[in-house]
Formats: sequence, structure tokens, C-alpha cells
Amino acid sequence: MNIPRTITTSVSVTSAAGLLAMLAACGQAGQPVAGSPSSATTSVAASGQPSTPAQSPAVSQPAASIASPSPSPSASASGSVLSFRLAYPWHWPNDAAMPGHVTHASPVPPVPELVQIRVGSHPAASGERAYERISFTFTNAFPSYRLEFAGKLVADPGGKAIPLRGQGVLDIVFTGAQAHTADGTKTSVISQPAAGIGFQRMTDYALGGDFEGVLSYGVGIAWPAGHAGQQLPVRAYEQETVAGGQHRYTVAIDIDASNPL
Repeated sequence: MNIPRTITTSVSVTSAAGLLAMLAACGQAGQPVAGSPSSATTSVAASGQPSTPAQSPAVSQPAASIASPSPSPSASASGSVLSFRLAYPWHWPNDAAMPGHVTHASPVPPVPELVQIRVGSHPAASGERAYERISFTFTNAFPSYRLEFAGKLVADPGGKAIPLRGQGVLDIVFTGAQAHTADGTKTSVISQPAAGIGFQRMTDYALGGDFEGVLSYGVGIAWPAGHAGQQLPVRAYEQETVAGGQHRYTVAIDIDASNPL
């Protein structure tokens, strides 16, 4: 088996500033739970490219929202922004030459716990295509994750198909992560939207599995008119914040929504 080498992709502070507000304002916010600071080395898996450590730029200037002015990151609901980076650029994640894999080396235990899910729809703006976003916020560290389009969401474990509205599914699989408390008695997620998203591209989402450090979700996808199975590009951003001494690690997944249904 060929093991792809890794590349890293980062955004400048100037370009990141306008996107920070979208990440902080996207969807529904919840109250964080306790976490601890950690550091991670992040990479995007792609073949034929050299491997270099990811450097996340610290963003301290005000972030401007597409719709209206926004306060600086330190005054946002997400707390102070410690780092913000493009982890996977716009690309079709099923491409074997540049698969949608992002790898982190983070110390465990404790395993990152999912505490919040948010969704948001963003219309086209100057220099930016229309896109829809689902974001996952964790404690402790960034988990590794894989993005891939599939025909259906399959439960893990069990193997049964989980129905989702739409004509396809974006599989999002986190490794070294969980959505339950350490004692396994209850969910760790304290804030999430209703399952029926109802956006143009993102129609639905569901938990696929939360078993032995593998956490998976499926997002129902509606294809553009006349383009069933089109190679839709996705991208991933990562943001680390701290508020009240609690560190949070958010992975935001964007799906292209520039073509109408």
C-alpha cells in the first residue's frame, strides 16, 4: 500500500481575518466545557509532496464579516483566537492524488471530546464562492479526520445504512476523538442544530458512529441540477480559541454551493 506523504497549507493573516468572523458566527453557539491546552502538528495528506510542519498564524487584528462589521476575535463569542489556518484547500476529497485527509499528532489521553456542532450558509461575495459550512468543536486538541463523498452513511459498528435526505453523503470521520464523556455515561455534545439542515447543498446530517476513538458523521448532499455525482469541492479550516481558560479546537468543513439546484 502506498502511504501518501503530507503537505501543509496555510492562509495569511490578511486573508484569514475576513474568515474568522464567519467561523465564529456560523450557526448556533453553545457554552463550552472544561478542556486543557495542547499542541499538534497538522498536515494534509496528498501524494507527491514534501512533508513540513504546519505553522498556525496567530490572528490579532479585527475580523470583518461579509454581511456586516464584526468585533475583533478577542471580543467574539468564541473567545480569543490563538490560531487559524486552512487545513485542506478547495478540492474534491475523493481525488486519490489529494485525498481529504488531515492528520494531527496530539497526545492522548485525554481524547478530544466533541462539545458543539454548528451549521451556516454563506452567499457568494467578492472573491468568494457561495458555500455551506458544518463545524465541529472539540476539547483538548484537534483530532485527525477524513472527508469523502459516498452513496450512503453506514453505521459504525453494525454496518446498517442510516437514511439521510439528499442524493449523496459527505462522510466526515474523526480519529482519536469521541462524542461521549470519559465515563461513557452520556454525550459530550452540549449544542447542535436540528438534524434537518435544509440548506441548498447540505440537507441533513446524522451521527454515524462513536466507537473506540472513531467518531463519524454523515452530511446529506443535494447535487446541482443535472449534475448528480458531480465532483463537488470542499475545504477545511481549523481554529483554536481560548475563553475563560478553556481551549477549544474547531474544524469547519465547507461544501461548494455555487451551482443552483
